[in-house]
Amino acid sequence: MPVNVTCACGAVYNLKDEYAGSRLACPKCGAAIAVPALPPAPPVHAQGGDAAFARDKFLLNQQHLAIREKYDVADEAGTPLMFVERPRYIFLNVLAIFAGLFAGLANLVFFGALGTGVKKGGGDPLLVILLSLWAVYGSFLVVYLVAAGLAKKRHITIYRDESKAETLLRVLQESKIQILTASFAVLDPQGVRVARIFKNRLQNILRKRWYCHDGAGAALFTAKEDSMILSMLRFFLGSFFGLLRTNYMIYDRGGNILGEFNRKLTILDRYVLDMSADSRRSIDRRAALAMGVLLDTGEKR
Repeated sequence: MPVNVTCACGAVYNLKDEYAGSRLACPKCGAAIAVPALPPAPPVHAQGGDAAFARDKFLLNQQHLAIREKYDVADEAGTPLMFVERPRYIFLNVLAIFAGLFAGLANLVFFGALGTGVKKGGGDPLLVILLSLWAVYGSFLVVYLVAAGLAKKRHITIYRDESKAETLLRVLQESKIQILTASFAVLDPQGVRVARIFKNRLQNILRKRWYCHDGAGAALFTAKEDSMILSMLRFFLGSFFGLLRTNYMIYDRGGNILGEFNRKLTILDRYVLDMSADSRRSIDRRAALAMGVLLDTGEKR
């Protein structure tokens, strides 16, 4: 950071910070100039939780050929740090879908028959219309509500290693039915809330974005897709054989970039969470890593 000083003779100098706190002779008049010291650097926030989170870069490698979603987390040098798992509950959730379909069909048959009976009995035409509309369109809502209500929540657990003997962090799905908002609570091993991560589905139509608040509810940061144009292309074309990679930038409340979450151009799913821009570590790395996992598994990339 340059240091500006003004001599008594009126000469102004823009000095390198290495001269801060020293005394120099003015090249113009020869008078001594006292160069002010640099202001103290802002404090680096202490990182909570396990020492494995106290870093700026995380490499996430998704394990394939596994029913559950699994990730190996390593540091920049490739040294293993953590193991992440999110169950799919395929069998139970398939049963929930069939139960939803059955409930929707029952709704269609019952209200369809009821509307037909009212019509044949010379009932109110408006009531007939309402019953018919609910029989058709309400059945879709019934399918969703029943299937979502019976489905198991898909929590995320971050372990020390693949033995799963020690839990470092949990990311809990807050509700089964997530029509407009999907939200997750980030908890430490003692159950203390570290952060809350959520997205509004209406805001994700053209450009995906997720929000993170701290344990007290104050806004921390936003993760947003890196390009509006690429977001729209991905909306219509999908990943296009992996060429349209979904990357995110992480911003603070003032719009300053704190980090990024990038998918590396490889055959396998490999991701880099880089928070180097957040030199003061104003963002709890536990919340940042939880966000990184959700940006993948939460968006079904």
